[in-house]
Amino acid sequence: MNTTARRITAATAGIAGIAAAVGIGLIGTGTANAGTMPVTHPGEPSIAMTITNHTNKAEHLVGSGTSGNGVWVNGPRQTLGPGASETITAVAPHGNKLAISVAYKIGVGGPTATYEVLNSQSNTNTGTSGISGPGASQYWMSHNFGSHYPATNVGFDQW
Repeated sequence: MNTTARRITAATAGIAGIAAAVGIGLIGTGTANAGTMPVTHPGEPSIAMTITNHTNKAEHLVGSGTSGNGVWVNGPRQTLGPGASETITAVAPHGNKLAISVAYKIGVGGPTATYEVLNSQSNTNTGTSGISGPGASQYWMSHNFGSHYPATNVGFDQW
């Protein structure tokens, strides 16, 4: 093998290694992807919501729901441990809008963290998401939209 061929082979191996590392990194992020969910008709609204609990307390499910036309593809867990993430997904098989809401109690007697996404052609937002109740000021929540209607992807981080 000549010097040029060795350099090309080494460069190709280096690029493949970097690509593999990036791919593994993306797999570990748990990013939601509503664009890959089952839909019954084109343009059907879907939501993929990733929640990450950055606290040192477990979050305990106290309520969840979808709008009248929505169905869970992957509903919320009963408990979301400290440092854990989950991706919740829903679709509206015969609708043109979709809303989902999940509420977790932070710790045993802490405040309630509400994660809500409203997804329609005219508006996609996080509705009444937030932290309320005793001790709420000790925590905070942020969100980031990856995409909007019809396949909405949103990530929530709660500290």
